Amino acid sequence: MGTRGYLFYHYGGRYYRRYLSCDAYPSGHGQELVNAIPRDPSAFKDWVEKKIIMLENTEGSDEEVVHPDIGETDNDELGFEVTDYADLSVGGYIEWTYVIDLDNYRLVVNDIIHFHLDNLPLYLDDFPFDDISYVRRGKRWPTPDFDKVACQRDYDALQPIVVPASEWGAPIWDELSVSQQFSIEITHQLLRKMSGIFKYAYAPSVRTQIGAFCWNVLCASIPALPFFRENYFKEMNLSPRTLVSGHHHYIDIRPAYKRMHSITCDGSSDSRSSDSSPLKYFWVRGCLVTFCTHLDESIYIAHEVEQMVQKMRLDGHTECVGIILSSQRELVVVAVDGLEVRHSPVLRIRTVAKGPGRASEGHLILTHLLSPPATTSSLPWRKTQPRRSPPASSSLISNLPHEILQIIIGHLDMQAYLALCRVSRSIRLVCVANPRLGPYTVLGKVPEFETIFAARGVDDDKLKMVDVQWCRARHIFSDSFWTFQEMSSKEFDEMIVANSKGAEKA
Repeated sequence: MGTRGYLFYHYGGRYYRRYLSCDAYPSGHGQELVNAIPRDPSAFKDWVEKKIIMLENTEGSDEEVVHPDIGETDNDELGFEVTDYADLSVGGYIEWTYVIDLDNYRLVVNDIIHFHLDNLPLYLDDFPFDDISYVRRGKRWPTPDFDKVACQRDYDALQPIVVPASEWGAPIWDELSVSQQFSIEITHQLLRKMSGIFKYAYAPSVRTQIGAFCWNVLCASIPALPFFRENYFKEMNLSPRTLVSGHHHYIDIRPAYKRMHSITCDGSSDSRSSDSSPLKYFWVRGCLVTFCTHLDESIYIAHEVEQMVQKMRLDGHTECVGIILSSQRELVVVAVDGLEVRHSPVLRIRTVAKGPGRASEGHLILTHLLSPPATTSSLPWRKTQPRRSPPASSSLISNLPHEILQIIIGHLDMQAYLALCRVSRSIRLVCVANPRLGPYTVLGKVPEFETIFAARGVDDDKLKMVDVQWCRARHIFSDSFWTFQEMSSKEFDEMIVANSKGAEKA
């Protein structure tokens, strides 16, 4: 037998019930209910009015009415079992109950969890139902596992300078390269699909997923990081240290985050591979990176900053930049210059309501710091050394005009592209100007579409429309992955028409 439950509508003080014979869990019928409720305020109002009319005209039944299976069209003529009282709890063979309460505009799950109908989660199973007793006690982070008095003393001894976001040298949106804009756009998509559950990162079942979540946010935020097909690792014999976002299904390749877990900081093998034993610090494009649960209290900021500075100095670095990334989409940047220590305030990585690209200051700084070193300037307070002219290259390709290099690079397969990136600085600058999606070179985002990008095919040099999607795995978030699919002209035209109709209704 499948997972069984009940669906209720509550209106006018009465309950309208249907039996869910299978797939009653939150990612099954629960998600289907959430998907059916419009998020646009005007469409939501119309939906409520239609449901009320439907319930007022329904023919009540004294017998049990079975709700259609997932994917089947709901038939209002099926009616409902109507009662003045309903047992909304679970027990026996009933594992889940859902109440769409039109009297109070709520969705109630198992008579315990209440959501506002006009502010539902994107995914119902973002809520940590396994930790319900923990969550009901209220937001409660684990007790710090460090001495707070000693931590504050060590932090104060650093005499850190807090540098505001505007003074880290990050460019504004219009100054970003195509690769930088692309990384911000795809990170927005990932956060929209993934960050809902991490509101509950204080719950034990969610805390185990923090490392994988932060890893994927980090990788999406790295400009010009190529997107690999799942067979590339074996065909190209790529190193386990190769940065890549998400899980890849090829049988010999472990998920990207778990591959990083299996490598200690000195490069030796480590048998640990679960999120419960995270790799604490690692280097990405010249930045020392670490993840943490939250940065919403000053003592946690002090702890993470002091620990990172200690790590930098123990490794012998006198000039260094570090990134502290939390599960709450928070960021603190640390810079060490000899005895001087600077760090940013806590910055948010999120979309903002207005402005080009809708990128927050924290997101712009993160993207700037993770950009290929040859494409960015040093931090504003650091004295810039005159750049030495590179030695004359004997390579014919290095001496080609920029426009010719662009054409050549635009026709390379992934293996040749990766090899050419290492030939010289001038060639690498051309390679990283536009991100690579397997056999496509990205030209930019298509306006009005969140996931569609204009691209040029490596094989035929033709303009393409490519749909880039973050595919979220249920429950095991380290198994989530990116996909990209070329769209036909017909598919793209149909999306334009559908988008226009949606804009007219709004």
